[in-house]
Amino acid sequence: MVNVSKVTPIQEYIIARHSRLVGRILDLMEAAVPEGTQCEKLKKLVQVPLYDFRNEVLKLTVDGELPMNDET
Repeated sequence: MVNVSKVTPIQEYIIARHSRLVGRILDLMEAAVPEGTQCEKLKKLVQVPLYDFRNEVLKLTVDGELPMNDET
């Protein structure tokens, strides 16, 4: 994760855009899947790869290197 005391304007933009994107995705999931335990578990599972991707992008802005392992 990025050191909060050293967040650049680009990183701040990425974090804000990503947060809105995740919120929209979760809202769409709530509209499509009936409420309950399964919906909550699905929302938590979906967030894992989304935040992994965000962390990779933030790391790219710090290191400037592309990750070598592509887990597509």
